Amino acid sequence: MNVISDDRLAEKLAAAAGVDAQKAKTGLQAALELMKSRINLGAGLKFRSFADISPVDSDGNPKSAKVLALPSQEAASEIAKKMKCSESEAGKFIENIIKVIRDSMLKGDKLDLDGLFSLNVVEEKAKSLTDASGKEQIVHARRVISFTTSQKMKSGLGNGLSLKFVPDPALKAQIKSLKTMSILMLVPEKDPFVRTLEYHFARAGWDVNSLISTKEALEKVEAAGGAFLSIVDSKVADSQAFMEKLKCTLATGLVPMISVHGASADPKKAAEFRVCADQMVIEPFEVKQLLDKADNELARISEEEALFRQEVRIQFPTSEEDVNRANRLAARLFEQSGLNDEGQVALSAAFRESVGNAAQHGNRHRRDKTIEVLYLLDAEKITINVTDMGQGFDHKFYTQRGSGGDALGAARERHRQGKLGGLGIMLMLKCTDRLEYNDIGNSVTLIKRLNPPA
Repeated sequence: MNVISDDRLAEKLAAAAGVDAQKAKTGLQAALELMKSRINLGAGLKFRSFADISPVDSDGNPKSAKVLALPSQEAASEIAKKMKCSESEAGKFIENIIKVIRDSMLKGDKLDLDGLFSLNVVEEKAKSLTDASGKEQIVHARRVISFTTSQKMKSGLGNGLSLKFVPDPALKAQIKSLKTMSILMLVPEKDPFVRTLEYHFARAGWDVNSLISTKEALEKVEAAGGAFLSIVDSKVADSQAFMEKLKCTLATGLVPMISVHGASADPKKAAEFRVCADQMVIEPFEVKQLLDKADNELARISEEEALFRQEVRIQFPTSEEDVNRANRLAARLFEQSGLNDEGQVALSAAFRESVGNAAQHGNRHRRDKTIEVLYLLDAEKITINVTDMGQGFDHKFYTQRGSGGDALGAARERHRQGKLGGLGIMLMLKCTDRLEYNDIGNSVTLIKRLNPPA
């Protein structure tokens, strides 16, 4: 985030108003001093098409009914004396002050006006609230103005008073329409289609950052705290490493991601181990399709951030090497989840069993068959879904007997009948808080509470 101080603001004003740097600095200082003096006298400030700023008491009531309008003849007259220009020129200069402040905020900069206040646009994360009736509601992520009174101004206001910032309806509408995230595109070098994507995304109001280096892309996202929707071209070397790093790190695990693949890619089958993006597009595709997916991802993540802390989806072919890799990756996820050591050991055992069953009994160790894992972490629990491409099995016999405390007896009975045993299911039941299968039995869900009851 760029911080715009008085000096930097004066530079921007010089360019916007078409005056030399010294004159812009003089005019800005005159305007700031005028604002400070009026506020210290208890008057409010009314910035045309921007905001009202007023000293108020602890109940939010204005200290005085007096208001200094900006621009106005009164303000222009005082500033004109300092700038040694006409009142008309001073009035236009004030308009430029408001415009530069507003435009800088909308671009993501922070305005830090010495002795007055600082303000910038920030993102409020989505959150889940419970209303008076007990019904849970999702408050979507949104952009709002952060307004902070400086210590100097607080001292001048006196005890019990503060500054109240009320944005103009037009400004509120502009902020509401802002995209909540920028786009980072990890793309092949010298790909001419990239310029087309940049053009259309920019026209749609996105801030586009195109990079060809996985290392630079990771640094960019980490420096921004995950505030990028990522579009990743699978043709980029180490693109899978970039996706795995983002999705499997708790701090960036909810960064929305769209992957771009060649025409031969199959969304449901994996030729090699892959951490999946949230959305996939297959070449060739229309630019509008990608734009729509980006907008949909923003809408989706604004809800999911209120429900989940991390979401990871992996796909891999049925091979011993890839099953072992999945087990190692799962252990890393459990370690950063907040689950205690005992819980990590138990859940790792259940996960190994579920993936092993998917490979052996579901996919019959056929490498052309895919195993898919979905990992979800929320504030209370870990949920893992493991799905294979097999025909499933009659799981109710095992789970019902196992839930009733006789899983071992059920397994032994099946063994005596020469049928598939249920010892693995018994293990998973003991190592999780809940175990569920889909109807046909080729998908199992493991649930483990982070803080089990004593």
